[in-house]
Amino acid sequence: MNLATSVHTHWDGPGVPSIDPGRGIPFGSSSVQHGTAVFEGIRCYATPEGPAIFRLDDHLERMLNSARLLGIRHAYDLPRLRRSTLRATADSGCADGYVRPGLFAADPVVSIGLTTVPFTLGVEVWPVTTPPPEPPAIPGVRLTVSPWRRPSPQSFPRRAKAVGTYVTSALAKTAAQAAGFDDALQLDCDTGRVAEATTANVFLVTGGRLSTPWLTDNLLAGITRDSVLTLARDLGLEVTEGPVEVAEVHAAQEVFLTGTAGELLPVASLDGRPFAAERPVFDAIATAFRATVTGRAGHPEWRTPVPQREPEPPAGPATP
Repeated sequence: MNLATSVHTHWDGPGVPSIDPGRGIPFGSSSVQHGTAVFEGIRCYATPEGPAIFRLDDHLERMLNSARLLGIRHAYDLPRLRRSTLRATADSGCADGYVRPGLFAADPVVSIGLTTVPFTLGVEVWPVTTPPPEPPAIPGVRLTVSPWRRPSPQSFPRRAKAVGTYVTSALAKTAAQAAGFDDALQLDCDTGRVAEATTANVFLVTGGRLSTPWLTDNLLAGITRDSVLTLARDLGLEVTEGPVEVAEVHAAQEVFLTGTAGELLPVASLDGRPFAAERPVFDAIATAFRATVTGRAGHPEWRTPVPQREPEPPAGPATP
């Protein structure tokens, strides 16, 4: 996904007057100092009926759950989050965009306790400048197994999508890139089984059967992951969720990653061991996914239309 350098930011809630114009958050904010913000990444796609956000309510409900798991104080419910996110997307003028709502501590309060820290909603919308290639032209990803494992569920709630947890993902991705790979598989801290990539879920194809690590092994319940499971069943594929060992990944005929930003990405190799260039199952699912998000196929319940931008008021007469 290629993003434009320009970004539209919309704030909604307490603390806004103390925030610098645009994207600024005080350096002393708990979210900056301690990684306490929760957020979502959502895609907006151009469809024949106009721009539509993919699985908007599912993302926003997950953000509300993340806030609950961290004990964050805020004044938002699902309808308010939906209105603000749709307004920000409409005001951005993006037909294709990456939408990131988040709940942030706006005030500079030096405390790790969150019981007295109010959180504010911010929504950023990034224009997507280049659409992804259609299968089978999507390039493959070179993976390695990371020594940095996912945080234990005894250390952090596994279902919370919070800023601070991405430090582990950054460690794994940085080390992988320094070693000449594109991304890394992260293992469950306790079992040593496959959990996810640094910002994506993992799928395997073995003997025509699609499988993915179960949620027990400390991975984020990805919304693109869930969409792929549904689309695969629509295509008549056998689908399973369960424990996945690294050796099973090596033995698979196809491996691919799923996430909001990267969408669906095939894996070309794991630690230098290549997978077959032909990937019929991935190509079929990726084609169905692209048709669905752009409104050319089913599941209209997954697409929320973006309202038209309110017209600018006419300019008044010039003053002498």
